[in-house]
Amino acid sequence: MAPLIPDQVRRLRFRRTRFGRRGLAEEPVYAFLHRVVDELTARDAVEASLREENARLKNTLREWQGQFTPKPGH
Repeated sequence: MAPLIPDQVRRLRFRRTRFGRRGLAEEPVYAFLHRVVDELTARDAVEASLREENARLKNTLREWQGQFTPKPGH
Protein backbone atom coordinates (compact mmCIF):
# COMPACT_ATOMS: atom_id res chain seq x y z
CA MET A 1 0.00 0.00 0.00
CA ALA A 2 1.41 3.43 -0.97
CA PRO A 3 1.87 5.97 1.82
CA LEU A 4 -0.98 8.39 2.40
CA ILE A 5 -0.67 11.89 1.06
CA PRO A 6 -2.60 14.87 2.47
CA ASP A 7 -4.84 15.19 -0.56
CA GLN A 8 -6.00 11.58 -0.18
CA VAL A 9 -7.04 12.27 3.39
CA ARG A 10 -8.86 15.46 2.38
CA ARG A 11 -10.81 13.69 -0.37
CA LEU A 12 -11.66 10.55 1.59
CA ARG A 13 -15.38 10.04 2.19
CA PHE A 14 -16.83 7.20 4.22
CA ARG A 15 -20.10 5.58 3.29
CA ARG A 16 -23.17 6.01 5.44
CA THR A 17 -24.68 3.18 7.42
CA ARG A 18 -27.73 1.37 6.18
CA PHE A 19 -31.19 2.78 6.61
CA GLY A 20 -32.30 2.82 10.23
CA ARG A 21 -28.84 3.57 11.61
CA ARG A 22 -27.20 6.94 11.95
CA GLY A 23 -23.66 7.93 11.20
CA LEU A 24 -20.87 6.32 9.21
CA ALA A 25 -20.08 2.65 8.72
CA GLU A 26 -17.61 1.84 11.49
CA GLU A 27 -15.44 -0.75 9.73
CA PRO A 28 -14.00 1.52 7.02
CA VAL A 29 -13.51 4.34 9.53
CA TYR A 30 -11.59 2.14 11.96
CA ALA A 31 -9.57 0.55 9.13
CA PHE A 32 -8.57 4.02 7.98
CA LEU A 33 -7.65 5.11 11.50
CA HIS A 34 -5.48 2.01 11.94
CA ARG A 35 -3.73 2.79 8.66
CA VAL A 36 -3.08 6.38 9.73
CA VAL A 37 -1.69 5.18 13.07
CA ASP A 38 0.58 2.66 11.33
CA GLU A 39 1.89 5.26 8.89
CA LEU A 40 2.46 7.85 11.61
CA THR A 41 4.29 5.28 13.73
CA ALA A 42 6.51 4.33 10.78
CA ARG A 43 7.15 7.98 9.97
CA ASP A 44 8.09 8.74 13.57
CA ALA A 45 10.53 5.82 13.60
CA VAL A 46 12.19 7.03 10.39
CA GLU A 47 12.45 10.57 11.73
CA ALA A 48 14.01 9.35 14.99
CA SER A 49 16.53 7.30 13.03
CA LEU A 50 17.40 10.32 10.87
CA ARG A 51 17.85 12.51 13.96
CA GLU A 52 20.24 9.92 15.43
CA GLU A 53 22.19 9.70 12.17
CA ASN A 54 22.35 13.49 11.94
CA ALA A 55 23.75 13.73 15.49
CA ARG A 56 26.31 11.01 14.73
CA LEU A 57 27.45 12.80 11.57
CA LYS A 58 27.71 16.15 13.36
CA ASN A 59 29.87 14.58 16.08
CA THR A 60 32.08 12.88 13.50
CA LEU A 61 32.49 16.18 11.62
CA ARG A 62 33.40 18.02 14.85
CA GLU A 63 36.01 15.38 15.67
CA TRP A 64 37.46 15.56 12.16
CA GLN A 65 37.54 19.38 12.23
CA GLY A 66 39.27 19.22 15.63
CA GLN A 67 42.20 17.48 14.01
CA PHE A 68 42.89 20.59 11.94
CA THR A 69 42.24 23.27 14.56
CA PRO A 70 45.45 24.96 15.70
CA LYS A 71 46.32 24.12 19.28
CA PRO A 72 46.88 27.05 21.68
CA GLY A 73 50.56 27.99 21.94
CA HIS A 74 51.60 26.36 18.65
